[in-house]
Amino acid sequence: MVRKKILFVSDTFYPRVDGIVRFMGETYKYLNSDFDIKFLVPKLDGVEKIVRDKKMKVIYSPTFNFTIAEFKPSRPVRKTIRDAVDWADVVFVNTPGGTLGASSVYAAQGKKRLIGYAHTIDWELFPFAIGRKSVARLLKPIFRRIYSNLDIILAPDKMIVDSYKKAGVKSEFKIVPLNADQNRFKENLFDRLIIRKDLGVSGNFVIGFHGRLSKEKNVKLLVDSFKVFRKKRPKSVLLVLGDGPERDKLDGEGIISTGFVSDPEKYLRAMDVYVFLSKTETSALSLMEAISSGVPVVTSDAGLIPTYVNSRTGIVLKKSQLKRELVVRAIDMVYKSPVKSKLKSVGAKLFTDSRNWEDIANDLKRTFED
Repeated sequence: MVRKKILFVSDTFYPRVDGIVRFMGETYKYLNSDFDIKFLVPKLDGVEKIVRDKKMKVIYSPTFNFTIAEFKPSRPVRKTIRDAVDWADVVFVNTPGGTLGASSVYAAQGKKRLIGYAHTIDWELFPFAIGRKSVARLLKPIFRRIYSNLDIILAPDKMIVDSYKKAGVKSEFKIVPLNADQNRFKENLFDRLIIRKDLGVSGNFVIGFHGRLSKEKNVKLLVDSFKVFRKKRPKSVLLVLGDGPERDKLDGEGIISTGFVSDPEKYLRAMDVYVFLSKTETSALSLMEAISSGVPVVTSDAGLIPTYVNSRTGIVLKKSQLKRELVVRAIDMVYKSPVKSKLKSVGAKLFTDSRNWEDIANDLKRTFED
């Protein structure tokens, strides 16, 4: 039987490891045996080795020489995009608001089945990333026009769907919730002992974070809060996995910065509390991965986080509470009440475990086959 051809389009790709890239990686892993999948993505330094290791079929788009909020935008080439779209039966755009994503939407419009995933609320995230919130009003009609050209928009939650409908997007919507891969991200006490020993933190209280180290992740507040906390609790360390423009903020005694790691699940098991202070989010996949690993969490209430973390399953700080003294107090609550915090983490894990990745993949499979 001839397999249906699916073109994944994204303005972000390896070696960046953000939520969108992790989502595509998981999707590819589950669906590659059912479909013929190719990726149309920017050619970033270091991407080719990763692609070879993962055995992915990739069509590369060049990038501009400048950066916007540490992000190198794709430079759309009409023939490259047209040839990629002509090959596909379904075009699955993961960044409809990006230069490559939007160009692919217009190239496929009326010719191919067009599906998009609303990973972010673009008119909120982009202005925040460039530090100019005032441009949101100008961007919203542009993004509305692009998203309205999609046949189906997949979204992780009804809240995101409502935001797009309120903005005037007329496409059909389907909710496909996200979660961590429970086969990778799970508790393992043996691994915890080994990695803590390897890191030299066996007797320490480990505060952790992983993900793209960008401005919206509030890395500076995390570091400042840790430094205050460490004065009170000297046997504490801050373990940060990931890379990005804010990595230079990770300086000071007791801070361990690993950079990008291919096996974050091991390091998550070493943590005693996971601190996520992002100012703007949608699903926060990295937070889900920490929860799936059984780590107590202190988190902001950005995006969809309150739909799976509340006062019974973690410590949630409102955006107005993202201040150093309040973050320190929240971390100290976990430090002083490890049993209570662990029980909360069990509750959070029970909820997120209901979102099985195989079910998510099957939802996508049915959508592609329609």
